Amino acid sequence: MKRIFLLSFALLSQSHSLDAQTVAPPMTRIAFGSCCHEAKPAPIFASILTYKPQLFVWMGDNIYGDSPDAAVLRNKYQLQQFRPSYRELCDLCPVLGVWDDHDYGENDAGKNYVNRVESQKALLDFLQEPANSKRREQEGIYATYIYGPVGQQVRVILLDTRYFRDDIGSDGTILGDAQWAWFERTLKSSGAQINIVVSSYQLIAEEHRFEKWANFPTERKRMLDLLARPEIPPVIFLSGDRHLAEISQLPADITGYPLTDITSSALTQSGGGSSKEINKHRIGENYTINNFGTLSIDWTRTPALITASIHNLEGAPVRALTFPAPTRAPQP
Repeated sequence: MKRIFLLSFALLSQSHSLDAQTVAPPMTRIAFGSCCHEAKPAPIFASILTYKPQLFVWMGDNIYGDSPDAAVLRNKYQLQQFRPSYRELCDLCPVLGVWDDHDYGENDAGKNYVNRVESQKALLDFLQEPANSKRREQEGIYATYIYGPVGQQVRVILLDTRYFRDDIGSDGTILGDAQWAWFERTLKSSGAQINIVVSSYQLIAEEHRFEKWANFPTERKRMLDLLARPEIPPVIFLSGDRHLAEISQLPADITGYPLTDITSSALTQSGGGSSKEINKHRIGENYTINNFGTLSIDWTRTPALITASIHNLEGAPVRALTFPAPTRAPQP
């Protein structure tokens, strides 16, 4: 029964019903992670449980499906879903998520992947998305959810960086026309005090050779130009994919406030990233061992004070940045 309640709560949030939110407690503890092989041990979930999140967000590569066969994806999702520690997490708090390439079905795939419709159904079933969810009716898995009472609201915006993405090297689109229009409407209408955007790969980092928004320079510029518009509320980005964790930040002169991207990867797949990798926007050092990320929010401050942390396998914070919830200076 508890799981049914949590799913109903998430559905109310997605439909923007504020009646349920006015009696909800403030969101103060969010956990997130990516890159979790379904066939490997994942003791890190025990550490996530110790943090006692009020929300957990998958940021892609939630399984290593790598198959055009939806039955293969579903079998691998089932392995992930029936980990005792993950089931306990699902009972503890709502679980949201996006995909990346390995759970989409093919490495680095985009809009030309022929089995994207079947992959979408498999992912939404894994996330236990309600039968009447808009995510089951639309092309692509983008969505938005609101948590917390009026005046202390957190909006989570999930982007789909796969379903509409043009080929790498094309300098084409990542989000596609329909998702871009939805994203702009969602931001412009948001009254939340904290707006979190989840992208499966990094927005800010530019130098590395792997997937990133910078592989599509026109699309990256479009994103930064949108975020710089005075009517668009400030956001915080979360990202995965890299098999390393780091915190990147653009200066305030780009978007009108310091734009932060917290990357957390991997829950099980450490070892792929390099501690020597160049990222001119990184704050401090990266972390290349299994990890998960958190946002801890202190609502006693105005604006709220946010601590973004990267936690090691045992749950101890190994990288952190504390900053006020981003705001814009009033327009003259």
